[in-house]
Amino acid sequence: MSSNSEQLRSGKIHSPHTPHDRDHLGRLPAFYAEAIFRPTARTFAHIAEYARWRPIWIQLAILVAVPVLLGLFRGIFHDTSRGVDTNTNVFFGFLSILTVGATIGAFVLKIVIVPILFFLGVSLQFAFARLFKGQGSYRQQAFSQLTYQVPLAIIGGVIITVISFLHISTLYFSPLISLAFFVYGVFLNVTMLMGVHHLARDKAFASVVLPYAIGILAICGLLVALSRFMAEAAHLI
Repeated sequence: MSSNSEQLRSGKIHSPHTPHDRDHLGRLPAFYAEAIFRPTARTFAHIAEYARWRPIWIQLAILVAVPVLLGLFRGIFHDTSRGVDTNTNVFFGFLSILTVGATIGAFVLKIVIVPILFFLGVSLQFAFARLFKGQGSYRQQAFSQLTYQVPLAIIGGVIITVISFLHISTLYFSPLISLAFFVYGVFLNVTMLMGVHHLARDKAFASVVLPYAIGILAICGLLVALSRFMAEAAHLI
């Protein structure tokens, strides 16, 4: 009996109450449904108990693959939502050939950028959550955050694909859909931090908003520096 307890502490055997990674992967669809359709602090606190690194990396791979697959699907059916049929236009037909190489390059770039941006956002929010006496772990936050980001990305991509397939202009609908999903995503983000870190709503909201504010200030600073550099370069010419 003592040897079993020692093995359990060392991680050599699993407790019947500690699911394997396969169990976690099998639970992802249920977690997605709960996170999107029943978003409460208690829901995300429950989801956080199943946080493991393997499902995190798999979900990041899904975030990379979904836009590419949906884009290829739209290409197969010759998206004419912008009023141009590449089948009947030689110039756009040539561009579609060049786009294949660009798509491969973009896919490779996304493999690097998506995880970097994701972990940067998680790290900033985790730092502020800890500043506000949050109790959750980094892994729990990352896992819980993906349980709503992945389904939102899939649903949003499918909606845009359907609109394109119906030859409806995405010029106006795409920004509106993106805005709606962003607002709902912020709500889910706040609720997730409340559940994972056991924070009050105002502190969770601050943990979400402050990184955005820092990002906006950083972008504004870069734009100001760039404009000054271009102005000085123009004077030298």
